[in-house]
Amino acid sequence: MSERMKHATPKPTPTPKLRFPEFRDGPDWEAHPLEELGEFVDERISVSAFSRADYVSTENLLPDFGGFSPPSSFPAGGSVVRYRANDILAANIRPYLKKIWLTDRSGGASNDVIVIRAKESVGSLYLSHALKNDRFIAYVMSGAKGLKMPRGDLSLIREYPVPTSSPAEQQKIAECLSTLDELIGAESQKLDALKAHKKALMQQLFPSSR
Repeated sequence: MSERMKHATPKPTPTPKLRFPEFRDGPDWEAHPLEELGEFVDERISVSAFSRADYVSTENLLPDFGGFSPPSSFPAGGSVVRYRANDILAANIRPYLKKIWLTDRSGGASNDVIVIRAKESVGSLYLSHALKNDRFIAYVMSGAKGLKMPRGDLSLIREYPVPTSSPAEQQKIAECLSTLDELIGAESQKLDALKAHKKALMQQLFPSSR
């Protein structure tokens, strides 16, 4: 942490346009640097200490905050960054792809994945939603280096001003947004099923050209 950040005081931030009724007269919002709210994890773990299914890289983190998929590759040896359940993983290559995931397990992540662990002052669910946000992506891209494969500036990311309110309000916001994520996920599964059904029907409704 820089000397400037060590002595920084929380900055007041504008009150959101939309606020739950029970918090409309609550305390003002403040902005804290990300590194004050989350630990940037650099602990290493041997690849032999966890299963292939729990390996996360920039390749199997899904875009548009879509979580992650099973890895197609796995390191032959050595060590990677260790992550735990409820850590926030963010791909630091081509940040505009919006590859950020709140983990539900423990495992290992490649060096191009930033691992952030929420501190006691903020809930991991709230912090993950604060980062799974177009404003955060735009902030990271504003300082990214490189043209073909832009990479976020870690020192700048550490200083990202995270808006915070009371713990109760943060929890309410996190629960609301998580409920919407669950609904979106359910609808996406229905859409995938309909697409598969349509594909199967088309194969049967149209005669084969052979």
